[in-house]
Amino acid sequence: MTWPALLARRPWTASIRLGLCLSLLSLPASLGTAALAAVLLPEGWFGESAAKSIGELGPWGFLLLGVLLLPAWETLIGQCLPIELMHRLRAAPLACIIASATLFGAGHWIGGGLGHGLATFTSGSVFALAYWLCRPAGCRHAATAAYAAHAAHNFLAWFVVGPLLGG
Repeated sequence: MTWPALLARRPWTASIRLGLCLSLLSLPASLGTAALAAVLLPEGWFGESAAKSIGELGPWGFLLLGVLLLPAWETLIGQCLPIELMHRLRAAPLACIIASATLFGAGHWIGGGLGHGLATFTSGSVFALAYWLCRPAGCRHAATAAYAAHAAHNFLAWFVVGPLLGG
């Protein structure tokens, strides 16, 4: 079955599955970007994670805020609004994705430093791609895909990769 056919036939299932699958791309991409930024940026420019203070709430606090609630808000601000605005301005799909990723990365740069902003630009590109790929089924399904990618990304980063790396 082709992607357009699957999206038309089972939009909720397709958008959630796409988001979960793309989180497996966003996490290594953002970790690779962060590692590269740590090597290339001058000392002191990298910054700390914007989510560091949320992590101080403990695992249940982070699960509630960092995995369930904040990704919903950031999906609205970082994917829905810029992509829909750019689309209404008749921007090309790549321009919509870049605008979304830039806004997403800039928000994290302000809260966590340049290195964190660059890493979240990378993951934000993947979340925006999830949104764009599901957009033909409607904004709700597109937002669901971006949210699923973001929530799964945060879950994997904090509860799987973080402990494996000793964080």
